[in-house]
Amino acid sequence: MRLRLGPRRGWGSSLGRQKGKLRTRMTLAATLAVSVGIGAGVSFAYLALRSELVHNMQAQLAKQATSISTYVRRSSQPLPAVKPLPRWPGYQRGFGDSVTDTQMVYQNGDTGQLVQASTTGQLQLPVTAEDRLIAAGTAPAGYRDVNVQGTDLMLYTVQLGKGEALQVALPTTGLNAELDQIGLELGLAGLGGIVLSAALGWWVTRTALRPVARLTEAAERIAAEPRDLARGIELGGRADRDELGRLATSFNAMLAAVQDATNRQRQLVADASHELRTPLTSLRMNAEVLDKFDRLDPVDRKRVIASLLGGIDELTGLVADTMELARGEEREPVLAYLRWDELTRRVVERAEGHWPKIEFRLDLRPCTVVAASDRLERAVGNILNNAAKFSGGEGLIELALATDGRLTVRDHGPGIPPDDLAHVFDRFYRSAAMRDRPGSGLGLAIVAQVAEAHGGTVTAGNAVPGPGAVFTLALPTADH
Repeated sequence: MRLRLGPRRGWGSSLGRQKGKLRTRMTLAATLAVSVGIGAGVSFAYLALRSELVHNMQAQLAKQATSISTYVRRSSQPLPAVKPLPRWPGYQRGFGDSVTDTQMVYQNGDTGQLVQASTTGQLQLPVTAEDRLIAAGTAPAGYRDVNVQGTDLMLYTVQLGKGEALQVALPTTGLNAELDQIGLELGLAGLGGIVLSAALGWWVTRTALRPVARLTEAAERIAAEPRDLARGIELGGRADRDELGRLATSFNAMLAAVQDATNRQRQLVADASHELRTPLTSLRMNAEVLDKFDRLDPVDRKRVIASLLGGIDELTGLVADTMELARGEEREPVLAYLRWDELTRRVVERAEGHWPKIEFRLDLRPCTVVAASDRLERAVGNILNNAAKFSGGEGLIELALATDGRLTVRDHGPGIPPDDLAHVFDRFYRSAAMRDRPGSGLGLAIVAQVAEAHGGTVTAGNAVPGPGAVFTLALPTADH
């Protein structure tokens, strides 16, 4: 993950615009979600209330039909087809406990044709084939909505006797007006809820995005002052308390890592520049001497050429080691299963050609590790070269590799001074006893870097009993 620090101009305003867009999107999303919920709730409430009112009206019609049926059955006089249905005690007109319109439906049993419908004189209620079937007893009682002379009615038809049916009706004007009023009130309440939810959503989003605003300010500050990476985000009491707190903590950790990498790069460049001065100065002096090459005797000529080649070798080694350190900063080297014992034998064979007076004594057990082959070879080779140089280019060097992934290299030189033990793996560090010998001071720093990159460790100490130094490079084996 990389933090993009440029371009500076316009980047902060772009972040501000993005933050504004995010706040707007979150507010709209919250408002939409609440609106859907309120709309569904209002619709459900309206439909439930409408169903309840309609059910109550149907119950009222059924109750009135039962009362009329009882009155008709108790009447001692038959009701001719042409005689209107008389009023019964308590009859009222209007929306209330009594129906406003009633009608008898008769059927001719021979032909099945409607003979005549008699009414109370208010409204002529419509008669359909379904009503005749109800009068004949072949269809169940039922409700339906009708419009008679511009009046909306709920009509209930029920069988009264054999070949007879009773129709009762109530106007739905009051019901419709009441439903319209209820719908208006629920709609206004829902609209108010949506407006309130939008306001609360904006406030909650603004509060929730406040840590994001601090992140934005920190990023803008870094964009304006890329050298000021040490200042992070003030966490307060939010650290690890919620997702935004953890985000701020991660952001601060990222800034610390970038700052550390930047400091290490600067230090590497500064140290490399300092170390390059010596070989470059030597090369310059030898180049100036070469201007008088024809005046030198053969011995001096060979000495100048040898010094020139030595300076070139030293400069080449320094550049190679610096590049190796820079390459070692890669997070993900190419890893493979390696037989460490076989790799160590190859490195020792090359070292024997470079240090012919050194005796290498090996005790290598089979061991498999997961590592980058070239980098591990470089690390083992650096340890051997360091041991050979401290041994004066001659003597005995012992190597032992255990099955647990622990390589031990011991020389029989003077050992490491106590004051230098804590610094042997520092970049460009060279002990006072070795400053007159060729080297860049980066070999053991590369070893430490390789060990860290592979999840291992490297340690240095003096042999007991001495003399000599002992280096131990430990890496996790393939079965761990």
